[in-house]
Amino acid sequence: MKSRIKIKFFAAIITLFIFAGSCYADEVQDLLNFYVKKFRPEKALLIISDKPDPTGMFNDIYMDLKGLNIDKLRLESLTFRMKGVQFNEPSEWKRGNVECKDAIQVLATAAILERDINHSIENKSFGSDDHWHNVQMSINPSGLTGKGYYKAGILDVLINIDSGLRIAKGKELWLNNPKVKVNKLDMPDYMTRQALSKIQPLVDLKKFPLPVTLHKVQLKKGSAVLSTRTLPKELTGGIRYTYPKSK
Repeated sequence: MKSRIKIKFFAAIITLFIFAGSCYADEVQDLLNFYVKKFRPEKALLIISDKPDPTGMFNDIYMDLKGLNIDKLRLESLTFRMKGVQFNEPSEWKRGNVECKDAIQVLATAAILERDINHSIENKSFGSDDHWHNVQMSINPSGLTGKGYYKAGILDVLINIDSGLRIAKGKELWLNNPKVKVNKLDMPDYMTRQALSKIQPLVDLKKFPLPVTLHKVQLKKGSAVLSTRTLPKELTGGIRYTYPKSK
């Protein structure tokens, strides 16, 4: 009789652990699902050191998103590592209500291609009376150079830009001391300033819901990399979640 009781007791304990593990897995999957739905990445990797506590606190979390979209801007990649990070309660995640409230440390890096910056510039004011079109900007180690047509009313002016790039407000990429040449037509200074204001900032990460402050930009041929002073490293070990799901 006692042996039967022991078997039932251990079976109940095993069932409890399996049930708790599945609930925990679902909660973390809900977290990843939120980022996938919101930013539509081509690929995503989420690694956690261990399960969140009931308040939504993680000790250590790493996420790598490839080919994601923030508003109308495509990023080639966005990677972050956070320690001591406080989300809202996990019970909210399934409903798509995810809020990253605070973190002891956030390390992040984001890469954007020149073609996506060109596309973003054209989209910023598309369809209005004044907008950019036929934009052909190139990124190289010294900055951004190129040209685009700025249409203002009946005017359609070819503008050449040669500029450095800088981080502003911890989440934005701006032109830095741009040199502008206007071809074919005389263009008043105020209109030049107006044309440049239409494309600033080139990159805006304020709509990505993380408490991160970027400090530097590294320019390569064809791309720009925005990052914190220290780059995030992949979390070793831990529990991994992927999108699309691994077979």
